[in-house]
Amino acid sequence: MEYHLINIYQAFIYIITNPLNMGVLILASFIGLLAGATPGITSVAITAILLPFTIWLPPETAIIALVAAYASAVYGGSVSAVLFRIPGSTENIMTALDGYELTKAGRSGFALMLSRFYSFLGGLVGGLITLFLTPILADVAVMFGPSEMFALVVMAISFLATFEGGVKAVISALLGFFLATIGSDPVTGVYRFTFGVTILGGGFDLVAVLLGIFAISEVLRLLESELRFEVVKERYKFRELMFPSKELFLRLAPPVFLIAAPIGWLIGFLPGVGATTAAVVAYLMARRFSKSPEKWGTGIPEGVAVPETANNAAAMGTLVPTLALGIPGGAATAIVLGALMIHGVIPGAWVFTYRAQLGYTVLVGTVLSNVVFYLLAPVVIYMFLRLGEFLRRNIPFLAVMVIFFCVFGAYVIRNSVIDIIATLIIGVIAYVLSRYKFPTAPMAIGFVLGPLAEKYFRRSLDIAFGNPLVFISSPISQFIYIATALAIVVPTLYTRLKTRKDVKS
Repeated sequence: MEYHLINIYQAFIYIITNPLNMGVLILASFIGLLAGATPGITSVAITAILLPFTIWLPPETAIIALVAAYASAVYGGSVSAVLFRIPGSTENIMTALDGYELTKAGRSGFALMLSRFYSFLGGLVGGLITLFLTPILADVAVMFGPSEMFALVVMAISFLATFEGGVKAVISALLGFFLATIGSDPVTGVYRFTFGVTILGGGFDLVAVLLGIFAISEVLRLLESELRFEVVKERYKFRELMFPSKELFLRLAPPVFLIAAPIGWLIGFLPGVGATTAAVVAYLMARRFSKSPEKWGTGIPEGVAVPETANNAAAMGTLVPTLALGIPGGAATAIVLGALMIHGVIPGAWVFTYRAQLGYTVLVGTVLSNVVFYLLAPVVIYMFLRLGEFLRRNIPFLAVMVIFFCVFGAYVIRNSVIDIIATLIIGVIAYVLSRYKFPTAPMAIGFVLGPLAEKYFRRSLDIAFGNPLVFISSPISQFIYIATALAIVVPTLYTRLKTRKDVKS
């Protein structure tokens, strides 16, 4: 332990006393913030864009730059999610639900304060856990095989019915599952549900689908309301835009510290899952255990604090398998893994022994990146807040701008026209569903979780030669299924017993 603390201290001094490291950390964080806040430029995209510019940097500095840009972009995506209901990054799909409702109520500044503070808090908690436990927890990640990962996905899917709408929420999620199956089979490569259209062989991109569900459908709703959009004049004290009040912090502490932070970090810590799934699972679980689940999605602080804590904690957790096992925790950390190899570093547990300066410098840099983006965020928030106020007073211009960002964001990911068409068509479908009181958020969640469920399901069966008992043979899987059943049954029984007691009294 003493050796561990000494390396952490030396890495901290190495970063803050080196002008190149600090300069790159600040610059990469600011670029990540702007990119994340701009619809269409995801955290993965900005990490990939910066990769060529880091080749000439020292290995420690290069990885710090990529990790700082990634962490900052994960937060930055909440800005456009709150102001325009367009998730800047896929990690912010849940933030858009309550964040945008707060904006419509004239509380966009309050929503942005929540996303900034709890992004910082989640990243800081996740970063500290990663910093102190990465060399120790490398072996734990190996214990989660495909069957255990499938159990986690089942847990998340089982909570979809808790969305307002019940059966309609499940139907919406199943539609998301179907959209995720269009394209080539991930195992055999055979086209499915393409209806003879070859260009559909690549399937739909996640960003294109999210832009259609959240952005295009919202534009259509705005235009349907005959451009009536009540703009409430916002007045805030400086402190209200910087920190939550003591009462609010204490109110949000249970879901944040007992659900969002640990679940976010643990899911990020599992290889190949990523921060988007962490935000979805944390949001669904917190909603499930809430005393007022019907209020989620209507603009409550918990709906912003929980997913932002979870996705930033997960962003830090993804570094554990990346550094300790050489297995990327998500798409962005796959780029980080590539950068390590470009610099001649082969990840693995030995990094923290034979290349201790590199390993610990990267981990300390992730913690410092959260502090840096927290300090830089007000500049980006002010820019987009003013832009948001102008656009909400000019709805036709807002509609044009949102459609432009959607088209740009959908096209720039794969340079494919089919993604633009998919965004527009899916947007219309989401709009029609919302007219008939179908919640559209489960469709996005289904699109995210569907491929994961299929991948881990098929891998599990392949490993077990088709034996279905593989899904319940592991103690970890058994624990997850039991916990899922209890999470569904106990709150339901409690509500019914309470209702009977109130009726009798």
